[in-house]
Amino acid sequence: MTSDAVLPPILNPVGPVVQAGELAVAIAEATRLDNPGKRVDVRDRGSYVRIEVDGGECVIRRVTIEEELGRTFKMCDLELNMPSFVGRIETGTEQVRFYSGDRQADTTSKESV
Repeated sequence: MTSDAVLPPILNPVGPVVQAGELAVAIAEATRLDNPGKRVDVRDRGSYVRIEVDGGECVIRRVTIEEELGRTFKMCDLELNMPSFVGRIETGTEQVRFYSGDRQADTTSKESV
């Protein structure tokens, strides 16, 4: 885990707030791996970990979390351990996506009208 750094705060952060523990460590590292080239701040607050990604979008993949945990993982378990998040959220069985309110949802997904 990284602690609060000397860097200025992210102006448009998105991402999860996760209960502290093994899963939080794995999700923080998965977030770094799944969002290359983006600034990822991990703030350990004792009972929870705040993960913030710059750029208005953060994707975290199930397979990456599994690699970090060294075991199988269901994305619904993230929701059980995530008391809060920043931004909007799209959930699925393979990934979760956080995005800022001013960004369009992924246009590759089919939405009902």
